[in-house]
Amino acid sequence: MKILDLQELNNYQSNSIVTIGFFDGVHIAHQEILKQISLLKKSNNYQSVVITFDDSVLKMFKMANQIIDLKTKLKIFEEYGIDYVLILKTEDNFMALSADDFIKSYLNKLNTKIIVGGTDLSFGKNRQGNIEYLKKYYNFDIVEIKDVYIDNNKVSSTYIRNLLLEGKVSEANKFLYQKFEIDSKVVKGFHIGKQLGYKTANLEINNSCYLLKQGVYFGVAIVDKKEYKTMINVGINPTVSLNKKLKVEAFIVDFDEDIYDKKIKLVFIKYHREEIKFENKDKLKEQLNKDFKSLLNQ
Repeated sequence: MKILDLQELNNYQSNSIVTIGFFDGVHIAHQEILKQISLLKKSNNYQSVVITFDDSVLKMFKMANQIIDLKTKLKIFEEYGIDYVLILKTEDNFMALSADDFIKSYLNKLNTKIIVGGTDLSFGKNRQGNIEYLKKYYNFDIVEIKDVYIDNNKVSSTYIRNLLLEGKVSEANKFLYQKFEIDSKVVKGFHIGKQLGYKTANLEINNSCYLLKQGVYFGVAIVDKKEYKTMINVGINPTVSLNKKLKVEAFIVDFDEDIYDKKIKLVFIKYHREEIKFENKDKLKEQLNKDFKSLLNQ
């Protein structure tokens, strides 16, 4: 898979199947689009192209907190056999383009023959461009992927974000390409967990952390490609902490290595309980013992 530079569009020669979108989470509706592109690519002998957006564009789409980052999305696109990805950035000023200018600037230069998208595909200033606009004014072949509904809920990135904010991580995971995870660096904490017999790895906060309901989770830590059962707390540690800054800390079972400044992954499997302010550290430790037993029984 090749990342296309805007300058390279002027010399692009192949005929293309194109889709446009942020693809946050690459959920099951996104996956239907990517599967369809893969099938059409083989039957038409065209190149497959995803036009997507840099993480810097999040604020423009009112998505301050993303489910997955661009690096992860690119890896998934490659797994689906996508040939090219065009990444639009804020400085490209693409949102100021009319729908027609967007088509001239990107779709025409890609020699687009087929456009694949969901019903909410949009582009151009004020989202003027959409499936109906393309059908009415242009001669592209349009393959429209129907919305996916689960229990009368349309599966979308917004729907999945709301599930995560409600603590329904197990349910959200059913719709995502991969289970919800945080990939971040281990930083110094206050060593409270160690005092309680549960030494934790404290993670540097990134914007994905704010998608999670505060509380205790069961999951998996991936350290140097090895997986470990893990108990994760997302919250402000009300029993022992004086500040109200969000913290993500993980007690990794059967693990006692120095991993400060190392990047690790925390994979969230299940929401266990809400974060509670206890009377004292002894009460907190008593609850942690119960949580740990529950984790081992998973």
